[in-house]
Amino acid sequence: MPNPKTTNKWPLGALLPLGAALSGMAMAAEPVAAYPDGTETVLEDVKVKAAPSQKPNRFKAETSTTGGKTEMAIRDIPQSVSVVKKELIQSQNAFNLRDALKNVSGLTIAAGEGARTGDSITLRGFSANSDNYLDGVKENGQYNRDTFFIEKTEVLKGASSILFGRGATGGVINQTAKKPTGKTGVTGGFTYGSYDFKRTTMDAESAYQNLSARLNFLFQDNGSFRDYNDTQRLGLAPSFRVKVDDGTNVDLSLLHQEEQGVFDYGVPMYRGKPADVPVNTYYGFTDNRLMDTDTNVATVALSHRFNADFSVKNTVRVGAYERNYLTHLFGAVTDKGAASTVARSQALRRNVQDNVYNQTDFVYKKPLLGFNNTLMFGSEFGWENYDFKSKNSTGVSSISIFNPVLTASSTGLATDFSGILTTDRYTKAQTYAGYVLDQFEISPEWKVLVGTRYDQFDAQQLDRVATDSFSRSDSQWSPRSGLVWQPDKVQSYYFSYGTSFNPSAESLSLSESTANLPPEQNRNFEIGAKYDLFGGRLSATAAVFRLEKTNARTADPNDSNLTILAGEQRTDGFEFGLAGEVLPRWDMSMTYAYLDAEISKSNTMATGTVSGLSKSLQGMNATNVPEHSGVVWNSFHITPEWEVGGGVFYASDRYADNVNEVTLPAYARLDAVVAYHQKHYDVQMNVFNLADTVYYESGQTRSALPGVPLSAQVTLNVKY
Repeated sequence: MPNPKTTNKWPLGALLPLGAALSGMAMAAEPVAAYPDGTETVLEDVKVKAAPSQKPNRFKAETSTTGGKTEMAIRDIPQSVSVVKKELIQSQNAFNLRDALKNVSGLTIAAGEGARTGDSITLRGFSANSDNYLDGVKENGQYNRDTFFIEKTEVLKGASSILFGRGATGGVINQTAKKPTGKTGVTGGFTYGSYDFKRTTMDAESAYQNLSARLNFLFQDNGSFRDYNDTQRLGLAPSFRVKVDDGTNVDLSLLHQEEQGVFDYGVPMYRGKPADVPVNTYYGFTDNRLMDTDTNVATVALSHRFNADFSVKNTVRVGAYERNYLTHLFGAVTDKGAASTVARSQALRRNVQDNVYNQTDFVYKKPLLGFNNTLMFGSEFGWENYDFKSKNSTGVSSISIFNPVLTASSTGLATDFSGILTTDRYTKAQTYAGYVLDQFEISPEWKVLVGTRYDQFDAQQLDRVATDSFSRSDSQWSPRSGLVWQPDKVQSYYFSYGTSFNPSAESLSLSESTANLPPEQNRNFEIGAKYDLFGGRLSATAAVFRLEKTNARTADPNDSNLTILAGEQRTDGFEFGLAGEVLPRWDMSMTYAYLDAEISKSNTMATGTVSGLSKSLQGMNATNVPEHSGVVWNSFHITPEWEVGGGVFYASDRYADNVNEVTLPAYARLDAVVAYHQKHYDVQMNVFNLADTVYYESGQTRSALPGVPLSAQVTLNVKY
């Protein structure tokens, strides 16, 4: 039986051209009005002025999902939020997450410490290594994150455990994945660049009735300005959306990323600075440069709207991460001038991590006492398993700093995990949490955000080497409050207070000295302003804050082998940002941060690698925190087809060790971009480090990783 809705003789679609034609005829004729007595009069011309269509703002974001548990206007969030949109990522050819994050004020990229590899981040002076999220759900595996499937990256700054649980001291990094839009099309990208860089990406999507799908694909094969370095990376990110009914959607997304590369921390430190050697100088072994990662993440999200006021979203995520790698770490320097040598160590390491998280979020928007009100509440349950093994190689020799002669691995190379292991531990953790958060509009000008979260975090660790076990159970309340004043539609001023906590097993590791310690406590005080300029095309943001850890772990003054919670660390800072259109064809993203990060109280002593003296950490600046840092990026559309742009990435000098004897020098890197745009294709050339400046992106006590020298990439994007 035919559908009665489609059996009309004149379907609506067929009437549209007729209606347009009749409208045109009516407009062409003199406007006439008839009165009841039958007389007619000619009306005066009426001019209708239509508002010009608004094209999307390339660098400015209007909303964020990271400041609350629902999409919120950034001006309504009483906290500093930075959003790096895909347009800025594409303009800079920022293929790695850490490159995209260079646009975020107060954030620096760190070298992995100890057993850690992959993305290592410092935010407002505190480590954010375990504070990575994907679409608002924890995604904390250790690997190098790629941007091939990312729509935007949001960074919420300041203590934020009410939203994200344990950690979140300096803030969190949340990636928003590309999802089906219901459209049909495909975009292919091809990049070739210096050091035999080759990269292919595809973004394809389609829809049929109530099902829409999208597939993002990546293959990358590249060399490096660093000798004996190369990387091969494969990525697949399919996503699907099923519209069950008008109020119910089911979203399924998968991420598979595998990579083969080289463990390389760069050049050794010499007399408190990176050794003055060419940036390509490699100090490892010519073979056995193992660095393999395999990441798999599956997410299912069910969202349902009960009515116009009440909705729920339940998300289940399963993550599996595996790493196999050979470390290459530097040891003590034997200072003999030009004949100086540096000790080396090597270890075979493997870790397997499995996560399961279930997150349920309710949003209830209903006026209360006549005032607008948004109530958010929900729960989170998570289970994480982490298995880590490490075995040292033997007979690893020292090497000349200024004239290294490379050889194959030593005869004592660790090739498997048989025999005696340095580390062999298994850790499992469980999270149970519930939260409530309310945004109440006192008046059109004043809004209050207040809430709290309760976490129960349990961890158990089995040490197979020491045949010992540890466990720890912590419960924690995490309050948050904020006040927003918006005198008009372009101004927004706020004050916020937030807290966070760091349990001993935050990074899935316990020891005898930490198993009996309750969590460290953090709090963030912040005053900020958000202002729209030029009719809302350009946003300006500023914030002054103090972030402090009130009971940091430090050595017991009566027994240096024990740890107590008697230290303090704080960061006082100021941030400023601009994002959007300065002029209709001029897009800008600018950020600046001033950070004064200090260990204000500590009993811990450490030996300086330059002086050889034992020093207290009290009064020392935090590691990897430049006092001044910022980025300015501009994009000019000279014509609709031609685009030119570029920018400067700047950081002042910063300490790489905890007793402030080893320094990474300040730098300013200048990049440029030229692009030609057509309907079905774009051609873009990026030039990095135009001045060929020698600089170091990250470092630690005994090593520094050089940044890229003068180089270029050409990208062709084809769109259908």
